[in-house]
Amino acid sequence: MTIPFAVGSRLTQAFGANPQNYAQFGLAGHEGLDLAPQGADKKVYAVESGIVREDVDDPVQGKAYGINVVIYAPTNRRLWTYAHLAENYVKKGDKILRGQALGLMGDTGNTTGPHLHLGLQSTDANGNPINTGNGFKGFINPAPIVTLLTGLEQAALDRANAAKPWMPVNNTAALWRFARQRGLQDQQTDEIPFTYGGEQYIAQVFNKGIVYVKAGDWENIKFIPK
Repeated sequence: MTIPFAVGSRLTQAFGANPQNYAQFGLAGHEGLDLAPQGADKKVYAVESGIVREDVDDPVQGKAYGINVVIYAPTNRRLWTYAHLAENYVKKGDKILRGQALGLMGDTGNTTGPHLHLGLQSTDANGNPINTGNGFKGFINPAPIVTLLTGLEQAALDRANAAKPWMPVNNTAALWRFARQRGLQDQQTDEIPFTYGGEQYIAQVFNKGIVYVKAGDWENIKFIPK
């Protein structure tokens, strides 16, 4: 599965595009990505695990974004907006897993046709958007993060899912110490080597998430919440 559509997406409008159309909204350009599915499946799937911050079921209430869902990913301090939905499957406060269906793509709100508007904001520790004066009201280009989550992190997830569970604990290992510091509870696999983009990586599964790192780059360990 790819995300946010199961069989892949095509870009219909890039971040920052068409500034002449967005000046009326106080924006320097398009504040997200407009995407459409490659196939017939119009379900929208979560790019990252998190908690539903907002769910708007009324296109009038949602105004420009129509029916939309906003999900906060606290670990990475990211706020995702999924807009112009035809249907919304979740409600405020729900815990959402990466790859979970959120709703159905539509054309509610201010649109010229059916698509998903995907927005991304970085936040402070309390989940409040930062850099709101950047010309895009704090929104940033989601494309690099989506690429990461559908590429490297998917490779880590695939390799972790194929691993045999429960191996001896090495409590001096960097991944194990990283997981313990973040309360990820017990390990479920040994360290799992895998290759991505010609580089060597190591992943390890714990109760509450998967940690991974480029081999040797121990100061930049990453975490994928379950």
